[in-house]
Amino acid sequence: MNREAELERKIAELEERIAAEQRKNQQLETQLEAEREAALDQRFTLVENSLRLLELKESLEAEQEKSAKLLRNLLPERVIADLQENGTSKPERFEHVTVLFSDIVGFTNRSATLDPEEVIAELSDIFSQFDRIFTSHGCERIKTIGDAYLCVSGLPTPTEHHCENILAGACEALHYLEERNLVKFHRWRMRFGVHTGRVVGGIVGTEKYIYDIFGDTVNTAARMEQLSEPMRINVSQAVRDAAPETFRFVERPALEVKGKGVMKMYFLDTHSPNLER
Repeated sequence: MNREAELERKIAELEERIAAEQRKNQQLETQLEAEREAALDQRFTLVENSLRLLELKESLEAEQEKSAKLLRNLLPERVIADLQENGTSKPERFEHVTVLFSDIVGFTNRSATLDPEEVIAELSDIFSQFDRIFTSHGCERIKTIGDAYLCVSGLPTPTEHHCENILAGACEALHYLEERNLVKFHRWRMRFGVHTGRVVGGIVGTEKYIYDIFGDTVNTAARMEQLSEPMRINVSQAVRDAAPETFRFVERPALEVKGKGVMKMYFLDTHSPNLER
């Protein structure tokens, strides 16, 4: 009997030890599962934070691109580079530049009869296409003033083709307007004036930047536009002399130009740009 009792006691002790080990293993498994869940939660949090940082980065990049695009609409690329690198951009004199002025004939009276939204939509449609056209010809839009459009070639990056660039862009812009008038309800006619020479270009203002150009060349281009005719490109003698042989001109009678005296001027033959002069 004593032997059987002893065996039963030992069996009971073993069973108790086994039960204790099982309880210990269960506790370890529970602890391990909790640590696994905590690790998964941590990984999930890290992934979630990474996604948020990525979204924030993409949003920041999108905002930076919007800001850069807006800046490119206000300032030439080289001027932007100067501002980013040096914090400033000094005015420069450019010796060989061609300037174009254009405005819409009778715009003030006609626009008074239209809704403001319609007026802005019309100008935006036309000038957006002008931007595309002149940019494709190596020209830089300086600004719009109401219905007037001012662009230039030869600055801020000089080019020997400045006169050719402006004339080619002006021809395409005029042809675009002719085609637009065939399909749009509102038909607009524009005058164009071109002069070539020396200008000064630089940033005006400290709070709100605007890149502008100054000098007699700019004033003369404006006079060429004022003395032009609807859907014609009026140019000075300097432009005719500087233009490549691929452009053809029609001489006009000399006219009195305010502040300049009598000047010879010409209409660009926009439908025969490849003929000899």
